[in-house]
Amino acid sequence: MAAAIAVQLLVALPATVALRPQHQQRRDATVSRADAVRATDTSRTQAVRALLGRRAGAVVKRDKKAFLADLDPTQHAFVAQQAAVFDRLTGLRFSGWRYELDPDRQRAHTPSLDALRGTWWSPNVVLRYSLAGYDRTPTEEPQGLTFVERGSRWYLAADADFARTGHPTQRDMWDVGAVRVTTGPSCLVLSHPAGAGMAALALKECEAAVPRVTAVWGSGWLRKVVLVVPDTAAELQLLVTDVGDVSNVAAVATAELIDPGTGYHPVGDRVVINPKNFKDLGSLGRRIVLTHEVTHVATRAVTGPHEPTWFVEGIADYVGFLHTDIPLSLSALELRKAMRAGHVPTALPTDDVFTGGRADLAASYEQSWLAVTLLVKTYGLARVLRLYKDIGTSQSTAAVEVAFDDDLHTTVTAFTHRWAASLKRQLL
Repeated sequence: MAAAIAVQLLVALPATVALRPQHQQRRDATVSRADAVRATDTSRTQAVRALLGRRAGAVVKRDKKAFLADLDPTQHAFVAQQAAVFDRLTGLRFSGWRYELDPDRQRAHTPSLDALRGTWWSPNVVLRYSLAGYDRTPTEEPQGLTFVERGSRWYLAADADFARTGHPTQRDMWDVGAVRVTTGPSCLVLSHPAGAGMAALALKECEAAVPRVTAVWGSGWLRKVVLVVPDTAAELQLLVTDVGDVSNVAAVATAELIDPGTGYHPVGDRVVINPKNFKDLGSLGRRIVLTHEVTHVATRAVTGPHEPTWFVEGIADYVGFLHTDIPLSLSALELRKAMRAGHVPTALPTDDVFTGGRADLAASYEQSWLAVTLLVKTYGLARVLRLYKDIGTSQSTAAVEVAFDDDLHTTVTAFTHRWAASLKRQLL
C-alpha cells in the first residue's frame, strides 16, 4: 500500500519537478544546509544571550550560585577565579549591569583553540554597568569571552583566550583583588585594602576639588566623581590600557567617547591615581592635580572630538592653578627652561604631543595653561567657556575656526601670534 501511494504521488507531480536538472537538486541541497546552519546559529545566539542575561541578573541580585551555574564545569581555575570576582563585587552598589551581544562579529577559529575548547564561539560582547549614584550613563567594557557547547548546553569557559590577539577583556578593580569602597558627599573611591591610606588622601582632595571646579564651570554637571586607586603603576596600565608611559603621571581622567548616532557623549568617567607619584606631589601638588582631573570630568560631556587637546588640558590646568598664587618661575618652569634654551613656541601644541613619556610633555601643558590664561584675561571667563562648549559640541571639522570667529571675533592665527608674544614677555 505504501509503495502504491508513493507511485501515485510521483505521477501526480508536474513533469518539471519530477524531471528537474541535477544542478537544481544540488542547489536545493545547499539551501537546505544553509537553512540548517542559520537555525543552528540562531539557537546558539539565543542560548548565549540567555546565559548572559542570567549572569547579569546574578550580579544585580547578588546570587553567587546563579553566577557560577553557567561556567564550564571542566575549567576549575576559571570557575575559582570567577567566584573570587563575584565576592569582590558584593561591596559595590550597581544600578545596572548588562551584556550586549553582537553575533555578527566573532573571533575566527584556529586549530589550537579548536583542540583546546571543542565546539566554541566568541562573539563580540560589551559589558555595560553603572555605579549607583555616580554613573549617569553606563560604563562600557569590551569582553573577550569564549563560550563552549557541552552536550545540549552552552557555557562560559574563558575570558582571556584573545588577550593577545586584539580582543581582550577589559579588566576592572575587582579582577585584580579585593575592592575597598570609600565614599564622601561627592566622591567615591575604589581601592584595594592595602591602599586605604592613599584612598583617604585622594578622597579628601577630591571632595575639595568638586566645589572649586563648580565655581568655575557651573553646576550643570553631575558633581559626582569616581576615583580608582590601584596599588601600583603596573595595575594602572592594566586598568587604563591606552595611557602609555605613566612614569611622569600622577593621575589620569579616563572615559570612552562614543557616538550612538545622536552626538558624542562620554561613558565611564573615572579618575585613576598613580599612587607613588600622587603621594610624592605634596599637598599643593595633589590639590592642583585632582582639581585638574575633576575639571575633565565636569567638562567631558561637551568635550567632543574636535576640541583641541591644548584647550582641554589648558582649561583643566587653568582651574587647577586658580587661586594658588604660584609664581611663573615654578608653574611654567619647564617651558621657561626650554625657551631660554632656544625652543620658543610659534604654534599652539598639537594633539600628538600630549603622550606620556615625552621629554617636552610638561612644557606642552604649560603652553596650554598659559594659552587659556591669556584667553580668559583677554575675553573673560564666560566667553572662553562658551568657546569651549561651542567647539566641543560642534560636528564640524572647522569647529575651532568657526567658534573663534563667532565667540571671540578673531582667528586662531591672530590669537596664536598674541600668545607667542606673551610667552616671550613673561618667560624670556
